[in-house]
Amino acid sequence: MKKLCLLAALVCCTIAMKAQNPQGKFSIKPIAGINVTGLSGGIHDLYGYKVRFTAGLEAEYGMSDWIGVSLGVIYSQQGANVDGSFRTVTTDTQGKNYMSLIKMDGKLHSEYINIPLLANFYIPVVKGLSVKTGVQLGFLVGSKLEAMMLVATQEFPDYGTDQLSAYDGHVEYNQVNSKSSDVCRKIAFGFPIGLSYEYKNVVLDARYYFGLTKIDKTANPEDVRNRYFSVTLGYRFHL
Repeated sequence: MKKLCLLAALVCCTIAMKAQNPQGKFSIKPIAGINVTGLSGGIHDLYGYKVRFTAGLEAEYGMSDWIGVSLGVIYSQQGANVDGSFRTVTTDTQGKNYMSLIKMDGKLHSEYINIPLLANFYIPVVKGLSVKTGVQLGFLVGSKLEAMMLVATQEFPDYGTDQLSAYDGHVEYNQVNSKSSDVCRKIAFGFPIGLSYEYKNVVLDARYYFGLTKIDKTANPEDVRNRYFSVTLGYRFHL
């Protein structure tokens, strides 16, 4: 009975060691999954989350039996829902003050080729479990803003008032469609953190990405950054 238990333990250990990346060995891992993506920052709180697609390939080198370094090339659909309203106050050349109530409803679509460089720390007490963190550089492939904007404007004698009374001013609908350089900057930088679990070379991975660079490149840019949570499934091939 003891010999049987020892044999079973040896088999389990062997499977676990093959599942992760042994010291001095390379592996590649195609992945695919979803992003729950949005934007952080912005003074008007307009941005909500949306679900999009991601897929790519990661290569890993085993620094030791419990530490690996990986480099990836990942296609990532990102962006955000745009929904909300805000007020602005302007003064014309004659000194007249106008307040506008602006309502927006639409979507920001953006696509990146992301290159994450990660350190993967395998947990000895839980075979197949790893914690990962590092840096990520993103190159914009394309972006488009599709939004309907409703503007209600009215003259006010007192500058800075925070209320818009009767909607008896001008109301204008405007469908806005913009692309790439008119919407987002070409480069995005940030850092991901995450967890993954591997069983018989199948890897379930969950990551959260914190964007550090401002991405808005419109005429009146807001201080907004990419953020998203991704869940992917992959398969590790040992080389």
